[in-house]
Amino acid sequence: MSEENANDSNPEIDEDNDDPSILTLNDVLEIENELIENTAAVLGAANDKTCSYAEGYLKRQALYSCLTCIPGAKEDPEKGAGVCLACSYHCHEGHDLVELYTKRNFRCDCGNSKFSNAQCNLLNEKTDKNDLNTYNQNFSGLYCVCHRPFPDMEDPVPDEMIQCIICEDWYHTRHLGTEVPANNFAEMICEACITKHEFLLHYDSFSMLKPLRTTEDSTVDVTTAPNPNDSEEKGNNVEAETPADCKKPKEKSLKICAKFWPEVGWRKELCTCDDCLKMYENQDVAFLLDHEDPVHLYEEKGKAKIQEIVEDHDKQIMKSMNRVQLVDCIAGYNDLKERLGEYLKKFAENKKVVREEDIKEFFEEMHARKRQRVDDVEVPNFCR
Repeated sequence: MSEENANDSNPEIDEDNDDPSILTLNDVLEIENELIENTAAVLGAANDKTCSYAEGYLKRQALYSCLTCIPGAKEDPEKGAGVCLACSYHCHEGHDLVELYTKRNFRCDCGNSKFSNAQCNLLNEKTDKNDLNTYNQNFSGLYCVCHRPFPDMEDPVPDEMIQCIICEDWYHTRHLGTEVPANNFAEMICEACITKHEFLLHYDSFSMLKPLRTTEDSTVDVTTAPNPNDSEEKGNNVEAETPADCKKPKEKSLKICAKFWPEVGWRKELCTCDDCLKMYENQDVAFLLDHEDPVHLYEEKGKAKIQEIVEDHDKQIMKSMNRVQLVDCIAGYNDLKERLGEYLKKFAENKKVVREEDIKEFFEEMHARKRQRVDDVEVPNFCR
């Protein structure tokens, strides 16, 4: 069924119906597709059978923190450890796992010194410690400036959480300290990271919130910084002269708050002169220049892998059928599609919702018609 036909035949929600247990077919399909896409986005590019340790510090991968093996991580995130998808299945099944979504430049910790005597069931040859791994409160199962778990059963306020692309912590939208853009944004940098990496204020013209609100709710525009030949005092530090080949914008925002960035463009605007490159390295943010770093690219790769697996599976099924079986399968599918479309069209025309018993009734009638066709076939004398 095409997308256009599917939309035509799906019934609409009855606005006067307050029964939360009733869903239209379109609701069910949307929920199912969202679950599949979210799972594919995070896990699709990961290997669920082989520990990722041998691949080194991966640019990005799905990770889990095991609070069963390291209960001390609940109080001290630095004691925490991240395990890859395969190890979560084969080494920590049934354990109290914290899903960390994805982290960058991380190597699987499973079985190293953080786990005391516990060994990795997939790979024994591992170093005692992964020195380049970084850990935050997420490894304790806590998030945001409120330091609460997610999902939080004690939080009465339903709220979306957004991940900062630098510290990779997650924040409730109401705790970001600024409004969230109504239009789609691709990346967010939290206030703490903006404070720590003030060079980003020079790129505020590429962000999605302008003008900016101050904490006193007054409004300020992006202003021009002092002449680059003059030194700019920052606390006890003095900013050096801007090199002639530096392309960092001279204008600098006055407002330090969470920033939101579009999917395309802003990272490409970051200056790559020698001084700026050294600064990125010193501040551990050189990954901002990596075109493969953004999470949405990782998600797209995951979805593509799942789609490839599904298509390959379908091809294998098709190859296993002979011509008669294949023709019967196609004919059966087309018959089901046509009859289901006609059946659901009645609900759409009458603005009625589709209930579970309606779908059961449809397939029972289909089964009854199929049985009737079989019973009506005259059996040749030689088969009796």
